[in-house]
Amino acid sequence: MAARALLIRRFAFPAVVAGLVALALVPTSAGASGQPMRRVVLLGLKVQGTPVRFAAQVSDPASASYRKFLTPSQFRSRFSATTSNQKRVRNFLSNRRGVGKVQFNPGRTTALVTVTPKAAKHLFCAKGSKLPVKGTCKPARLRGAVRQVSVGESYPAGRKGSAAATPAKPNGGTPQGCQEAVKTGAFTPNQLSTAYEVEGLHNRGLDGSGIRVTTLSSQMVETSGFKTWAGCFGMPAPKVSQVAMPGGVKDTGTAPDETVLDIEALASLAPGLERITPIFVPLDQGFSNSLLLFLFGALDPARQGGELPDILSISDGVCEIRFTDPELQLGQRLLAELSAQGVTSLAASGDLGFQGCFTSASGAMFPSSSRFVTSIGGTDLALNTDNSISLESVWSTYATQPSQGVGSGGGPSARWARPGFQTSPGIGPELQPGKQTRLAPDLAAMASFTPGLSVYDSGDSGWGVGGGTSAATPLTAAMVALTLQQEHAAGRPNLGSLPPLLYGLGRGLGYQAIFSDVTEGTSSRKPKSAAGQKPSGGQAQFGYDMATGLGSLKAVDFADAVAGLVSP
Repeated sequence: MAARALLIRRFAFPAVVAGLVALALVPTSAGASGQPMRRVVLLGLKVQGTPVRFAAQVSDPASASYRKFLTPSQFRSRFSATTSNQKRVRNFLSNRRGVGKVQFNPGRTTALVTVTPKAAKHLFCAKGSKLPVKGTCKPARLRGAVRQVSVGESYPAGRKGSAAATPAKPNGGTPQGCQEAVKTGAFTPNQLSTAYEVEGLHNRGLDGSGIRVTTLSSQMVETSGFKTWAGCFGMPAPKVSQVAMPGGVKDTGTAPDETVLDIEALASLAPGLERITPIFVPLDQGFSNSLLLFLFGALDPARQGGELPDILSISDGVCEIRFTDPELQLGQRLLAELSAQGVTSLAASGDLGFQGCFTSASGAMFPSSSRFVTSIGGTDLALNTDNSISLESVWSTYATQPSQGVGSGGGPSARWARPGFQTSPGIGPELQPGKQTRLAPDLAAMASFTPGLSVYDSGDSGWGVGGGTSAATPLTAAMVALTLQQEHAAGRPNLGSLPPLLYGLGRGLGYQAIFSDVTEGTSSRKPKSAAGQKPSGGQAQFGYDMATGLGSLKAVDFADAVAGLVSP
């Protein structure tokens, strides 16, 4: 269990990190619950056309198709599975014992169905109740219609989805004013706004209005605490609309949840966001299937107020090696489907340092290793008295805690080839000898806990400190939201997949004007080799490195650079 827990990147509040990891991974036993069990199955259908290629084209600033995104109906007309293949899937699964209602995503590229463990074994060769599922197969009658199959771990059928969270017990230590927030010693929203030059965008009246962000989580939260948090800093409470996928709801607990961190980090820099939508999936059924389930939900406007999100902020990931090839291919296609419709996806690179998946053969974290995702690493941040950045270095505690440390995740992918756009100062053959594959992360932001981000949870924890790449990712997503708001105000469309744009800016003369290059520190789990030499890969350097990517964003300069690249 401990080895498996290390594969999941979920850090928010230091005092309860272990508990959160355990919560996300403990499998449910039919014998313990006494309830009937279900499993989520996702089927990637054979589609028309090449949506992955199209998504790459509309995300490429050098392409004539750049930012010419499709609506959901246009995507369905161009890339859906054929009507006959959809019927084959529906007819095969309908009226079978132990099989629920078949759901298709709006693009008609993927089907979702819940089944009993017995039906999963009979239809999809899913042996055992836990992951990883060995020997998953496509039913013979669906060959030619279905390309990928993903089977989740068992969960109690009685766990129903709900849009309303169970209220948490009032916190007896509810602070008066902001006194308790100040005592944490954490960064306030105003401090981070100045540090990352976000205040320049705020001064233009940009606050995230009109922008919709969707996040991934495993637990419903009590939303009343957001009012306390926002009131402390003189901001409106974030507008939160919670959505649950099959098996994805747990009762609101008293321990701080990463969802709290995600929402408050987003609102710290973009307090006017139109909507933040956490989609809750059963992370205890195995992350690979849960991620696909989340992406399935994110592609459905009906689950998100009638419109697709503008941005996905994903503070979770798992080593590529934990995915089967079909699952990775399906995940990549779903991310491409989002990008083709203008959605910008960001994901945490992980908190386990350089090559945190332990061997180069294990690869980087997914989904951050996808070409359609902006991978976010972490930094330590020191501020001057005027809150400008004094020093930004690689976030890592391995030097002081060699066996129990954490640090900015990164490294080469074991599954994805190096995209043509990933060139920049600092990227050369010496960075990854031999096979050239996708490198992570792309960007970085504040991830430390000392100090970290000031957060408030309405459970027993009250005021605390949030950090990890779980904080860096939504903070960066908030900066992108402000940029996108400026683009919308100028009559320009969404941004879609960001990495081609980012690396194009990184190669330009304005690199150091747009990015804060991080040149100090290392995320290596072994800070020095036996010979006392600097470690490769995770060492910060001029330009790109696999600890902080291109560096952190200078928000106002990034927004202006984006505006200058595209004609009205």
